[in-house]
Amino acid sequence: MQRKMIVLMIAVLAVGMAVQVTWAHEFIVQPVQLAASVGHKLPLSVVSAHVFVVSEEMEPIEQVDLALVKGDTREKVSLVPNEMLLTLDGAVELKQQGTYVLAGHRKGILWTHTTKGWQQAGKKGLQGVISSGKYEKFCKTLVVSGQADDGYKKVVGDRLEIVPIDDPQKVAVGQDLNVQILFDGKPMPTEVYATYDGFTTVPNTYAYFTETDENGRARIRLTHDGTWMVRVQHKVNEATDDYDQYILRAVLVFGVR
Repeated sequence: MQRKMIVLMIAVLAVGMAVQVTWAHEFIVQPVQLAASVGHKLPLSVVSAHVFVVSEEMEPIEQVDLALVKGDTREKVSLVPNEMLLTLDGAVELKQQGTYVLAGHRKGILWTHTTKGWQQAGKKGLQGVISSGKYEKFCKTLVVSGQADDGYKKVVGDRLEIVPIDDPQKVAVGQDLNVQILFDGKPMPTEVYATYDGFTTVPNTYAYFTETDENGRARIRLTHDGTWMVRVQHKVNEATDDYDQYILRAVLVFGVR
């Protein structure tokens, strides 16, 4: 028990340090429910959150793409701004039985840290530049219509992607969910964070931390029922005139019964 607490504290500290450096709002596609009947029209929101899952700022709609994926079918989802809730809202129709993927993409945005604070711009032409980055984000949210199928393991082709090896619908509380991390379609070793809705109101705090093996595979102990999020990040050192680093983040959202 003591060892688990130490691991959790290390994870919290690590994430806290990362936030100071990388301005880490998570990009999350959040439907009103993760399971629905066939033919159901399912409302959803795109949120930008430090606390899972409370939106704190609205993503620029022109920078966001969202699709409903089922097998080889990919259907674009229209979004509208919700100024009151700081979300982008839409809805999808679940026309057939099985597991769908809501695949969200927040295109790369430039942020530069200067001696006068953060600015949403490249470093070129700015004074007092400390660091700069291009931040691109991906989200996959699993939704089940009627009976679940193997749609959970769909690789949608995001540059940074979390792919479940196990069906989350069949992993009970207290068991491990196996996932694989892909970068440019290839397995990537990395650190993996996970949390569930209601775990805490402390920003950028996670319930679980682990590392993948050399094949990019990780096991996540699901300690609570409800909505879970798994999160990874990858930095690419590709300095340009506009930024120093290219930072990618990806999350996977799913339900645990």
